[in-house]
Amino acid sequence: MNNKIIKGFSLHGSERFHPGEAEAVKRNTFIVEMEMPELKEGEILAETLYTAICESDVNATLCKPNFDWIQRPKVIGHECSAKILKFGPGNYGSLKVGDLFNPVAQLGCRKKDCPACRSGKWNLCPDKVILGYHKNGAFGQQMVLESDRVVPFTGGLNPEFGAIVEPLSVVVNAIYSKCDIKPGMDVLVTGCGIMGLMAAELARAAGARVAIAGIEQDRNVRLKAARKRNITTVVVSPEKNLLTRLNEGVRDGQGLLFGTKGKVDLLIECSGVPQALAEAIYTVKPEHDVCLIATYPNDVELDMTYITRQSLNIKGVTGSHREHFMIAQKLLVQGAFPAAHYINLYDFNHINEAFADSIQTKIIKAVIKMN
Repeated sequence: MNNKIIKGFSLHGSERFHPGEAEAVKRNTFIVEMEMPELKEGEILAETLYTAICESDVNATLCKPNFDWIQRPKVIGHECSAKILKFGPGNYGSLKVGDLFNPVAQLGCRKKDCPACRSGKWNLCPDKVILGYHKNGAFGQQMVLESDRVVPFTGGLNPEFGAIVEPLSVVVNAIYSKCDIKPGMDVLVTGCGIMGLMAAELARAAGARVAIAGIEQDRNVRLKAARKRNITTVVVSPEKNLLTRLNEGVRDGQGLLFGTKGKVDLLIECSGVPQALAEAIYTVKPEHDVCLIATYPNDVELDMTYITRQSLNIKGVTGSHREHFMIAQKLLVQGAFPAAHYINLYDFNHINEAFADSIQTKIIKAVIKMN
């Protein structure tokens, strides 16, 4: 008999604090003991293998305004790899105990009259249930999940790397559904967290020349990691914003100017900083695209007259669906995104340290070994 006590990392409090007080995350979270409920028809019991800390998880623990809606207490986490332990009543097709998988983070209502669900795009369903936010999630050592969420591993996928399939699937959605990247284009990514770095890597894999922008505190960790991958980096500040830097001349690794007269072919915004987006639209060529992957803590004021007169296309991306997960798995197996270069591994008993390091941007992407 397995007498192991099942634990989870639970969001409890709603105290807002500054990222500089990273240790304060402990005031909003607790390690809890969990009991798994009886499985209903269509449900599975899964062992969580590895779970990554999402920027949304960080924002939730910081209690930023755009994450006030999460009910507490809640075992958070939605980026993970897992293993099937047990089935509830029902028919599960080819799934079997021991299968490794990724859970789709956003489960749609699956009703016949829902346009999003009819097309398989659960991420666009108005009544979707998000793992870790609407129901207990992947920072539990075990989870009860709807079997419809299961995306079985493709052959050769490392479970440790499998923890970042979900965020990579969102970037897959952006790059392949929203961004018409052609070889030779100059693509600018703003924000050098993991989503920005993923966007930079996939844009380059699609044939673009890529630059990624961050602030001074990003220079020695996130931008350094990009430079090691021969991605052009740009450090911006209040004194020298992105447009100023481009107009002064940003050069790639071969010494060639990036962009044309301070303008680029495509902007991918991943910073989540309202001012960064407000300024970045001025760096895009007329009739070209701005793709938004980030969410924002408050309303963003944009120069709509400029957008109109430049005929800019603003495209938003939210989440992903099963097809994007499958593509992301293959990209990791093939090495199109070099996961080992960007992730930092922690044991579950060091999860508070992992959150503190993530909040203070000491690392790029924390992945927790859950069991």
